Amino acid sequence: FQEIPVTEYFPPLKNFTPAPADKFVSRAQIPRFTKITQEQFEELSRSGQPFVVDDCVTEHPLMGKSCDDFGKLFPNGKMKANYGDQIIKLSEKTWSTKARMAKGEKQHLSKGVKIADPYVWHVKDEEPLPVKRSVQEYWKTPYFLNGTHMNRLEAWDSFEMWFSLPDGGAMAHSDSYNEMTISAQFTGTKKWRLMMFPELNTIFDSFESFDTGVYKVNKWAPEYEFDVGPGQCFVFPPGYMHETWSNPDINDVCATATTFQFNAPFPAQYIRNFLPRFSNSHLVSAENAMEIYSSYATIAKVQPKPTSDKAEIQRRVDSKFADLDADKDGKITEEELRAFFLTNPKGKWGQAYEFAWTRYIKDPQVKKEMAKERGEYRAGDTLAWHDLNEDGHVSKEELLQTFTQWNVLVERHRALMKAKASKKAVAQAKTIEEKYAKEYMCPTGPSQCPVVDRIRAKKGKNRESVVWFQGDEDEEKERKEL
Repeated sequence: FQEIPVTEYFPPLKNFTPAPADKFVSRAQIPRFTKITQEQFEELSRSGQPFVVDDCVTEHPLMGKSCDDFGKLFPNGKMKANYGDQIIKLSEKTWSTKARMAKGEKQHLSKGVKIADPYVWHVKDEEPLPVKRSVQEYWKTPYFLNGTHMNRLEAWDSFEMWFSLPDGGAMAHSDSYNEMTISAQFTGTKKWRLMMFPELNTIFDSFESFDTGVYKVNKWAPEYEFDVGPGQCFVFPPGYMHETWSNPDINDVCATATTFQFNAPFPAQYIRNFLPRFSNSHLVSAENAMEIYSSYATIAKVQPKPTSDKAEIQRRVDSKFADLDADKDGKITEEELRAFFLTNPKGKWGQAYEFAWTRYIKDPQVKKEMAKERGEYRAGDTLAWHDLNEDGHVSKEELLQTFTQWNVLVERHRALMKAKASKKAVAQAKTIEEKYAKEYMCPTGPSQCPVVDRIRAKKGKNRESVVWFQGDEDEEKERKEL
């Protein structure tokens, strides 16, 4: 349940002091790169460090295309207002000049002024295939993703388009993706504020992670503020909260942008370090993240039944270490992990892949190359998950620590999921959370433990009183209200 503090984990936040949005002073500098190297890209992605690439989409075919241009190029496209469910055709004449105003929020970048509701065009999953293919003809994946089929094709398949009028923006929220995300600007300049997902000790600390939820619980304390202009892109990990604004002082027409994901590398070091808070977040309660993380944490195709029994965890560590430490020198290296996933029959599962677009790949050679990519990246991602002191290899003690963390958190998670289905969900959850808090979160004993005190003080017996128990319908309701 222990995490490295945010201000120690992320180098740009070394001297950062959290403060509410109304007292925010932009001191932390977002890392920015031109001609980013593959080594830099992979290191940043595995660590979950947000960053900007200034030459990201400068050669993209859609660079410089206005909102009206999109309407002419793709007249059959259908999009939605971000905070509503009205369907709008891109060929309609007024949407790019007539703003639909959403609610204002004092903690937002706009300082309470009503914002123009941005439009989102879900090309990736809400358009007929012929329309999607017509847009993909104009697609060009950023240069730093083109080295692998996995990333090139994921970007090609997963993009959506965003259109923001002056004063347009999105309220602070955390996306539901469990992979790295990129937002690239074609025209206009978008201002961003962001912060790491707040620390959550138990599910009773959970809050609505979609638009405005973090404002309501007074947890919005931005770390960075920066601009992303034409040709530039912002890269960020799962869970990182963000808000945006198209400042009317520098944007006088509708601006265009795109958002998409990539598969490799996986932000393994980041997820492992902040797993305790993420286990209490929407990424786990609504997005089944534990199943996604499992193969990195357990180094197994099928997740073993979680246990907090120390002897059983040690047995699993000894067995796994014997499989991976090929030269028996007491440490697991990336080379040994790569050999395990690429050549060892026990590890061949690490080459498997299944993405939304894989059914369209028919070339046997491309399939073979993707399997190799998957195995090689999994080796690096697995090392990043378990190499706690970042010395380039995994010791048996490190593996014991990561296996223990994973087993305890998943055992607790499954108990909570079982309680979630009960009519006495809140009461059962309080019992479960108190049990684990006493054992793992009370270094001076349960008699002087703030976490236990907060669990016991939790009021409300209905499931609705615990956000972690809620579903996606709450997000849809909130978006319509905005």
